[in-house]
Amino acid sequence: MDDRDVVVIGGGSAGFLAAEIASQLGGKVMLVEKEKIGGICPTWGCIPMCFMDHCVEVIKSAKAAEKDGINVGKVSIDFAKLMSEKEKVVKGVVTGMEALLQARSVEVVSGLAKLTSPNQVEITLDTGTTETVRAKKIVIASGSFARRYQVPGAYGSGVLTAKELYDLSELPKSLAIIGRSVTALELATVWLNLGCDISLIARRPRMLPNEDEEVATYIRQALEDDGVHIYAGVDIERIDDSQEGKSITISGEGVKQKVEAQFAVFALGQQPSVDGLGLENAGVAVTEDGIETNERMETSVKGVYAAGDVTGGMMLASVAMIQGMVAAENAMGRDATIDYRVVPRAVRTVPAMASVGLTEGEAQEKGLNIKVGKFPFDQNPKASIIGGSKGFVKIIADSTSGEILGAHIVGPQASELIHEVAAIMQMRGTARDLGAIIYGHPTLHETIQRTAHSLFM
Repeated sequence: MDDRDVVVIGGGSAGFLAAEIASQLGGKVMLVEKEKIGGICPTWGCIPMCFMDHCVEVIKSAKAAEKDGINVGKVSIDFAKLMSEKEKVVKGVVTGMEALLQARSVEVVSGLAKLTSPNQVEITLDTGTTETVRAKKIVIASGSFARRYQVPGAYGSGVLTAKELYDLSELPKSLAIIGRSVTALELATVWLNLGCDISLIARRPRMLPNEDEEVATYIRQALEDDGVHIYAGVDIERIDDSQEGKSITISGEGVKQKVEAQFAVFALGQQPSVDGLGLENAGVAVTEDGIETNERMETSVKGVYAAGDVTGGMMLASVAMIQGMVAAENAMGRDATIDYRVVPRAVRTVPAMASVGLTEGEAQEKGLNIKVGKFPFDQNPKASIIGGSKGFVKIIADSTSGEILGAHIVGPQASELIHEVAAIMQMRGTARDLGAIIYGHPTLHETIQRTAHSLFM
């Protein structure tokens, strides 16, 4: 029986970083992956979504160029070429990850892994044979899978998740996207701008339930203004075949209707992948939300760690990577902890949005004494120049100390701008600290300065 210092189960964002860091710290590391290195993020998550978002920006810029006196002609989309370029980006990222693991001397094994004890892992190889590996420490990073409502027709042909949607070879005429998550709204934005007719179906009235209500309402209205058909606060009864492709029966307020589309797409978020891991063999505690961990990413069993989507909580690649790093450091004898106080998050809609820290509603629920500052992009010269005057910056601060508790941006380059507020928050800086910075002019960043400045006037 071979021994390893660390065995990592899963090669997604968390597992990849865990294996890399453990190896850098001198460990003899094995990584077991059942599909391909990279996991969700580079293959059908944030990387392809970011590429598609970039394409949407190019499309919108080309269409808007004429008003600035630039005639680029009629904008057309070569969908096959676009998807081919997307695949090149994905392949480049995955190949880079594989090369780095090889450079770090991480032993990568293709197969299914399960715990047989707190320090033994049984691996079923692609060949069908099995082998058992003894490990001083184990990191579980098995990821997650896309959720679906358990309604009739939920697994029929033409019913997709984001994973299958990115594999389409032809541009669909229409999509019925089921969900109100970040993924649901991002998919609606991208495919609408590619030329699809989009319906968005949600069981609850409010979009983006974990985001600031004012921001979520603004984004919903923007989607509707752009032509997305939104059916919110309805029950989804069944999904059937139809002449159009799929027919989704929905009901609400005593009214039943059918939404027709070429494809139905579930975008409900992710469910932790815990089945088949042998957690019961090692005594690892797991709930419906995922594997339980402490701030060191250690499970209920000493020496067994978990990281990434399998732990539930904030299923973001950025969080998964930090969790993987923390788990690896501790597996190799260090004492690292994770702090979830400042976690930037973004939604690639049009306009885009990004947030960090508390929402206004969360601050009020906590009984905090707060001040809220806002500044609109339509008063920012740079936003007017680039045609991005929709949206606003909103900052929430403690009314006594001025410490920034949260920030929310709807507008151009939101996912980039949010990080300067996050940096100040990480250092427990105040609105006065942020507002006192001398910003370049004209820049989009000035909206943050003006918002912060309004809080201590």
